[in-house]
Amino acid sequence: MRESLVDLTHEMGIDFDKFVEGIAKDRSDMEMAQEFGVPEGTVSHLKNHFFRYGINDVQGQD
Repeated sequence: MRESLVDLTHEMGIDFDKFVEGIAKDRSDMEMAQEFGVPEGTVSHLKNHFFRYGINDVQGQD
């Protein structure tokens, strides 16, 4: 089952709206990682999820 980006950011303690705003402003993974206090790889993973699946793509839930 694939979780939504909203759920994933919440699990990481990242403000979802600020995360999407960072993407909209084309901020680097490093900038966003510093802002949210998470590893750069976490931001990269979340961005990849956003570009591949969108915001609310949830599979496997009934």
